[in-house]
Amino acid sequence: MKPSLNIAAIGAIAGIFTAAPLAEASVTITHTAGGADWTFFYDSSNERFDVVFRSKGAGTVATGLTSPYAGPPGGFGGTSGSQVDYNYDTLQVNVSTAPTVTVKGIDYLVTPASGTSYVNASQPDLGVRVRMRETDGMGGTNAQFDTFRMSLNWAASTKPTTDAEFILFTTDISGDPTAINFETAASDLQHDWPISGHNHWHWGFSAPGDYELVFNIQGLGGLHGDSQGQEARLSFNVIPEPTTAVLTSAALGLLALRRRRA
Repeated sequence: MKPSLNIAAIGAIAGIFTAAPLAEASVTITHTAGGADWTFFYDSSNERFDVVFRSKGAGTVATGLTSPYAGPPGGFGGTSGSQVDYNYDTLQVNVSTAPTVTVKGIDYLVTPASGTSYVNASQPDLGVRVRMRETDGMGGTNAQFDTFRMSLNWAASTKPTTDAEFILFTTDISGDPTAINFETAASDLQHDWPISGHNHWHWGFSAPGDYELVFNIQGLGGLHGDSQGQEARLSFNVIPEPTTAVLTSAALGLLALRRRRA
């Protein structure tokens, strides 16, 4: 005897599969050239930071700009004109020809930074933009915090070698370092930013390869008092400029030759 089919049961099972919503695809933005900003807002209605990528029109070369950010409710300084903010799950910065700058005896492969001695439109120039004000309902704005704090969790960050170092700094027009915000070699892992500001900095790495920087971000004082901490991640792939790469290869070859002869 053939087994009978329970049509209702089959229909219910099929309904489970057809009714289940599809998971949203994650968004990866890859920044390869031109200026852009890593931008921070605070959504006070949801008590969270919104961390987005700001494209600066035709000068920004990036893929994955598919999810425009409308701005937090009551927020100030969101998308305007040719500058558009985008949501992402992963922000990847690819540096294809990084020159070397020596700071405190350590050679760093660096990104360009507008307003400094090294500017290069063919490489990614990522600024830091903080916009933590909100409308007061009477035509003005209030500062949401007194200070915006970023703390680098270097132990949790990914780096190509265990002894790799990271620095975020700026230089004057002559190329001399004038300010350092983060410097892992000196255990300088915390920096406080103004709640409304925008600057470009050299992101420097002591070794080529892949990095994922893990930051904890927090607002301090002000209208909303100290916020809860929140994680923000930023990934880099760093390749030396050709002359540096050639010199590095030659140095490694000479070292291997010396070892073989020893």
